[in-house]
Amino acid sequence: MTSLNPTEQLVQQLQETLTRLYGPILASKDLWKLLGYASPAAYRQARLRQRIPVAEFEIEGRRGRFALTQDVARWLAEQRLSIPQIIKD
Repeated sequence: MTSLNPTEQLVQQLQETLTRLYGPILASKDLWKLLGYASPAAYRQARLRQRIPVAEFEIEGRRGRFALTQDVARWLAEQRLSIPQIIKD
């Protein structure tokens, strides 16, 4: 058993939680909230500008766009761990 670095630990925790809540893929109706966009319109605007931070894809026979839960978990963990920690006395 290998110990995971802090990023991988957080990715694993987030992925487990998101998979339990949403399944292995996220539809855009949930994705915009998880990526922190204020509204579906803001998410669509980011998509038009090619600013969505995770890979999206289409599924034949289904409407909308999707992303893998694991990709979103990794992006969230990287965002969180890129912020310097505030040290309290």
